[in-house]
Order: sequence, then C-alpha cells, then structure tokens
Amino acid sequence: MGYAVYGAKGSGSAFVEATLLEIGVDYEFRAIDAKNHAQRGAEYAAINPHRKMPTLITPEGETLTESAAIVMTLAERHPEAALLPAPASRERAQALRWLMFAVGELYPLVELMDYPARFADEGEEAAGRLRARALAHWRSRWQTLESQLSNAPYLLGSRFCAADLYLAGLSRWDLPRAWRLEHIPKVERLAVAVAERPALRELWATNFPYP
Repeated sequence: MGYAVYGAKGSGSAFVEATLLEIGVDYEFRAIDAKNHAQRGAEYAAINPHRKMPTLITPEGETLTESAAIVMTLAERHPEAALLPAPASRERAQALRWLMFAVGELYPLVELMDYPARFADEGEEAAGRLRARALAHWRSRWQTLESQLSNAPYLLGSRFCAADLYLAGLSRWDLPRAWRLEHIPKVERLAVAVAERPALRELWATNFPYP
C-alpha cells in the first residue's frame, strides 16, 4: 500500500500532492466532490472527523489530517528530498517560521472569506461585512510576508523548501493576479518559481489553471 490523498483540485490537498511529487513517491488521489460539499458528509467524516480536506493515509495505514502537519511529517520521513533544512539550523527556523505564519495567520482567513455565513448569524449583510474584513486582513498579511522577502526566488534564497510550496499554493486563493503583481511581486515571483519546478508543473496547471 502506498500513500493515498483525499482532496479536491484547487484545495489544500494540492500542497500534499506537491510534497509527494517533490519526494518522488507514488500515491493515489481520491477525489472528494467539494462542489457538492461531500467533505461535510458522514462517509468522509468516518475518514476525517474534522470534515475538511486534505487527509493522507500512509503506507502503514495511519490517518493524518491538517495540511501543514502532513507536509512536515512527509518532509521528516523522507529526508532525502531535503524539503526542510537541517534540524536546529537557522534555515530550518526560518522555514518553520513562515510555514507557521501560513497556518496560523493566513489559512484561517480562507474559511471566513469563502464561508462567512458559517460565522455570522445576522444574515447576508453581516456575512458580507465579515468577508470584507477577512479579505482586508488576508491582503495585509500577505503584504507582511512581502516585506520580509528578498529578491531571491525562494524564502531561503536559492534553496527550495516545503514552506515555499505551501505559501505558493495559498497565494492562488482570493488574490487576483493584478493585485498580486502590484502589491506582492516577490510573493508572485516565489509562486512562479514553485510552479515551474519540473516535478510540479503538471500538478500546478491542473490545480491552479487561472493566472
């Protein structure tokens, strides 16, 4: 048994697929009908009680959830891929810093932007206000990252790491290309560098076909 990834095209499962492709191991993609919210149903809940994507089943039969945890676990279990710098190194500290920024500061805003009615009980108008506030924070936090990047292609300069693929994928959501080019050109350069990696070109074109 190899790896199995539950997810949907254009979702966070793409980050897990990208990690597996960079490692160079075979996996099975098990598509979830996200358009009809199949991830919220009982069948998927039996696999992932959080009812969110992605879920990874390991060759040993473990069930792993939370995309960043999956990416970090894969990077640690396949050190030959060098997706994380050496433990205790300065480079690893920076990679983890920005990976946790993505998880803690960016990713939670996606649900607020995409499904504001889940969090606003006062109707469509309140949901609209909530989405607008979340979008403002979303853009502001991307600009925080932008201010910390150099002109190098990746977070760690010329060295690619797991945090790059995670941030690159997130940057395809709720950020129009014109806004990215004007306000976060370094982030956009990073995303393009990730998309052009030989192992990821086909996956990127399938999951993020829009500019």
